[in-house]
This record gives sequence, structure tokens and C-alpha cells, in this order.
Amino acid sequence: MCIWSCQTSPCGAAGAVCTSSASQPKSSPLSCRWAERNTFPACTPHSAPPAVGHTNLRPTSAHLGGGTFLGMCCLLTGCSTFEEALEMASKGESTRVDKLVRDIYGGDYERFGLPGWAVASSFGNMMCKEKRDSVSKEDLARATLVTITNNIGSITRMCALNENIERVVFVGNFLRVNTLSMKLLAYALDYWSKGQLKALFLRHEGYFGAVGALLELSNSS
Repeated sequence: MCIWSCQTSPCGAAGAVCTSSASQPKSSPLSCRWAERNTFPACTPHSAPPAVGHTNLRPTSAHLGGGTFLGMCCLLTGCSTFEEALEMASKGESTRVDKLVRDIYGGDYERFGLPGWAVASSFGNMMCKEKRDSVSKEDLARATLVTITNNIGSITRMCALNENIERVVFVGNFLRVNTLSMKLLAYALDYWSKGQLKALFLRHEGYFGAVGALLELSNSS
């Protein structure tokens, strides 16, 4: 996974802006609208160069993404496909696996402004044998998805802040039919930035990098 910050439009592609107004990601409704062409400048997380004609890209690597999600799910649950892993995750509960702020402090940690539902330690509850014995494969798949998605969101937010970017375009096959992660990313960026960062998602996200590489090759020749 690479994070790309761009100061020019990556060919004016349309995306969907997903926002949420509920207090917690799991229960919040997901509403999407397609972005206009004046979406950019924006920050684009992806595993390949996203576009054409960029003169101000800021790549930052991260090795946790869709491949990590599927690999971990194969190990933890015995699934064999990305679609199967997502189906299991949709039926699980990550809070049985992750240690939350409220598990440590009994509620919100007001001193540092941390809500009780925030993840304090991914898979932190798995240190206890009793809790390990009580979780399902679906719970493990959901916790894996949340862990990977939170990592992507954290890196994206830091890059966006460093580059003074307010809109983030998420692309790549990790988000293909993966509305769970889109919902989490949209909520997390909006919540932790106090409404300053907005997440956008493309109609054909899996081919965005390939199209950009093709157009770049065409321009160079």
C-alpha cells in the first residue's frame, strides 16, 4: 500500500464521497454521492502510481493491505478467497478480539479525548485464553479487516495533514466489494479530523493505477 498526495487532478475521475453521522462506525448509516471534477487536490492511497501528468506526488509505503488481510484470514479462519474472507468478516464482531479503550479505562479516556469504542490494541483480547476460546472465525476475520483498515486510515490521515490535503481518494482492489472498509475509512477520517478530511471512492477502483500507468506510458512515448 502506498499513499500518494497529489496537487493536480489524476485525470478528473469521479468518485463517491461516503460520510456518516452516527456516533459509532458499526451502527452508522453509509451514504454516498459521486464527487465532481473539482475534487482535487487530494491524497490517494494505492499500491501503484495512480495517474497521469503528476508533478507533485508524495509516496509513502505501507506493507499492510488487501494481501495481508487475505493472508491473515487464510491462516486464522481457513478461508481461501477474498470474497469468502469478506463474507466472514461481515458476520463477525471485532470488539470480541480487539481491546478497546473502555476495556482499559471503563469508558472514555477524557484526558486524551479518546472515546471508549476506540481500539486500544488490535487483537489485544487474544492474550487471554478464555477470550481466545470464545471468539469465532467470523470475529477473527472482522478484527483482521478492522486492523488493516485502521492502519490504512492512520497513515492516510498523517500524509493528508503533512501535505495540507482535505480530500482523500481511496483506490485499489482491497476496496472491491468491500463496503465495510469504505464505511470505516469514511467514518474514521471524518471523526478523527473533526470533519476536515473527506474520504472518496472510485467507481472502478481496481483499475485506477493500471489506467494511470498506461496513460503515462502513452505520454512518454
